[in-house]
Amino acid sequence: MTPDARGTQLVRDTAAVMRLLETAPVLNSEETCPAAELKKLQAKNEKLR
Repeated sequence: MTPDARGTQLVRDTAAVMRLLETAPVLNSEETCPAAELKKLQAKNEKLR
């Protein structure tokens, strides 16, 4: 791999990691987390019993 190709790949990899770091907090937020939704549904189910 040439130094230029290696540099290009490093930039692409860094950009991918940055996108991941930007996305992870959104997916893990309390409002969108499936675990939070599960807790809400379990509480609703208990009220119906």
